[in-house]
Amino acid sequence: MKAVVVNSASKANIEVVEKELRPLQAGEALVDVEYCGVCHTDLHVAAGDFGDVQGRVLGHEGIGIVSEIADDVTSLKVGDRVSIA
Repeated sequence: MKAVVVNSASKANIEVVEKELRPLQAGEALVDVEYCGVCHTDLHVAAGDFGDVQGRVLGHEGIGIVSEIADDVTSLKVGDRVSIA
């Protein structure tokens, strides 16, 4: 998956990288994110206002489609559209 991560060596303090996903754990769902907002907290994280967080993935407010669920998840099904906060 592509992710925006903190990298203070880049001009904007961020970079887009390819990340490998780990297998789902109990209670989790995988969501194919269609849209993701950048909030003011993300800007603070990228600027280093909360300390050194090199490699931290930014963006936590999104909308997407559930593509996979863990065996114990009953509140979602594959194909559901969800918002992530």
